[in-house]
Amino acid sequence: MNEALRVAGFSAAAAMLCFTLRAANRQAGAAAAMAAGLMLFFAAVSQLSMVTETMQSLSRQAGVGDETMRLLLKLIAMAYITEFSAQACRDAGEEGLASKASLCGKMLLMAQTLPLISEISRLTLALAP
Repeated sequence: MNEALRVAGFSAAAAMLCFTLRAANRQAGAAAAMAAGLMLFFAAVSQLSMVTETMQSLSRQAGVGDETMRLLLKLIAMAYITEFSAQACRDAGEEGLASKASLCGKMLLMAQTLPLISEISRLTLALAP
């Protein structure tokens, strides 16, 4: 709960700063928004070790291989990073670049999921009579 309140407070303060800066200098406001966004992103990333450990523990209990869990975590990380970069582009007023970053991220995710799709197919075929 405290972390959420810190994020909310920091975000509100950063938004006010960016709004004030944009009134004087559009580029300074965009730079401040990107810096605040990066700070929020890295603050969130620092909290993910607990999530990773819990997911790995659950995967072991479920009998899911470590390699499959690593791939799932990698895919989740790629999705978050891609979304963050697209939002940063939008903040900078580059909607076209944001769309391209989003599309590129989806294509990369698709390519990375092929081993997972193969594993699911193998497990499904193993269950078939």
